[in-house]
Amino acid sequence: RFELIEKPKPEVLDPKDAVVRVTLSSICSSDLHILHGAVPLAQVGITVGHEMVGVVEAVGSDVKKVRPGDRVAVNVETFCGECFYCKRGYVNNCTSGGWMLGCRIDGGQTEYVRVPYADNGLTQIPDNVSDEQALFVGDILATGYWAAKISEISEEDTVLIIGAGPTGICTLLCVMLKKPKRIIVCEKDENRVRFIKEHYPDVYTVSPEECLEYVQKNSDHGGADVVLE
Repeated sequence: RFELIEKPKPEVLDPKDAVVRVTLSSICSSDLHILHGAVPLAQVGITVGHEMVGVVEAVGSDVKKVRPGDRVAVNVETFCGECFYCKRGYVNNCTSGGWMLGCRIDGGQTEYVRVPYADNGLTQIPDNVSDEQALFVGDILATGYWAAKISEISEEDTVLIIGAGPTGICTLLCVMLKKPKRIIVCEKDENRVRFIKEHYPDVYTVSPEECLEYVQKNSDHGGADVVLE
């Protein structure tokens, strides 16, 4: 179960730590997975939340890239930057990190959060970007950007995106940067479909029930060239 409780204010425990005063945080479906018992690694009693922005309150002696007073976005992944996986870009597989915040250590749905490996896990927010604009940088926008980046999308491709929730919309925005020939979004929620048609009129939409036939009809090579779910 989830409940609202009082906890001591976190402190710097390691020279690479930072403590951040949280100004905005969001709820992820992964938090609901924890609530439903679907995340075996989640520790009982942790504060959930892994997508947040805030102001640096304190830093450890080894932190070089941020200082108290900096506005920052917090990365969903905790990573050392030195292990086999980090050096190859697979920071979610970091041998001393991974999904820690809001799963194995206290996360960000609170007033203050301790961020390990702060030089890797914190990104300074430019003065012309608001906290609200920066909130999705650490998780769902990064997810969409990574998906679009590794999918080798060309300007001749038909790209199919499954789902138009917040992560799906962030993925759509990142796919649009690649300028594919056409983008199809599969979604059945009427409000989400309406949102896409209103804001992105050049994007095709289709329901799951009609997806197969529609995609085949609106593709040049018998189906979508890239599918992001």
